[in-house]
Amino acid sequence: MLKIIKNIKGLLPKRDPLSHKGDNGRVLIVGGSIDYFGAPILAGLGALYSGADLVHLYVPECNFDVTRSMYPDFIVRQYAGERLSERAAAEIVKYGKKMDSVLIGPGLGATATAGSSNGETVVEGVLEIIKNLHIPTVLDANAISALKNVEKFPLQQPVVITPHHNEFRNLIDREIDVEDKDSKSIILLRSISMDLHINVLLKGPRDYISSEEGHVEINTTGNAGMTVGGSGDVLAGVVATFLAQRSEGYDAARAAAYLIGKAGDKLKKKKGYNYSSSDLAFMLPEVMS
Repeated sequence: MLKIIKNIKGLLPKRDPLSHKGDNGRVLIVGGSIDYFGAPILAGLGALYSGADLVHLYVPECNFDVTRSMYPDFIVRQYAGERLSERAAAEIVKYGKKMDSVLIGPGLGATATAGSSNGETVVEGVLEIIKNLHIPTVLDANAISALKNVEKFPLQQPVVITPHHNEFRNLIDREIDVEDKDSKSIILLRSISMDLHINVLLKGPRDYISSEEGHVEINTTGNAGMTVGGSGDVLAGVVATFLAQRSEGYDAARAAAYLIGKAGDKLKKKKGYNYSSSDLAFMLPEVMS
């Protein structure tokens, strides 16, 4: 029987009372596209309200003005075009060397197949970053599919991926639902983590978190109100913060899943199911305190 996460106090990063700005995490979030400008902002809120000192958003120029105007707390930079490209990724890699973690994926949009004639696909942009920016990395949404084009594992940096079930099926090219009652599906989840040397936070009504060492735990906090769009972006931002604060990937994923679910449960008591992803982010300080 799989263990259910119940106490995460030992998983949360400890903060030095004498620390200075930047000591508690510099998080870089790469996302956005002509279709989706809100996702990286929501991820940024997740990172900020889970304790990151500095949150940097790197978005396409079509998102720049709206992203910069949303919150003064964010440091916002732009790259040319309407979507991430290999050319833009080269700029991001240089900038990211000053960061403690990177989250790639929120709002990136369609991921054209790598190897296209123009060489300017979203997948190739993601690959450029993960192959050359060797800091703790979170892959969310369409960025996860870039792993299918990685030639050799393990990567040089700790990696956490945060797929929902459809994104996980796309990654492994198999129609399967991971459930604790189905031992074969749990073995498959464990083997993916171990073979690729990545930590998986598989989102759903029950979250399944697997480590590259082969451990698997279940998170049962949360409720049906968290089907609201953007909740996964907030979650990914929280994972990125804990990685930036030097948590291990498995610990960061377990703690983030538990806390976001707890935030949702508190909101359900106050608002029923009528809350937003922004509400989840704003509830994090209360939950964490």
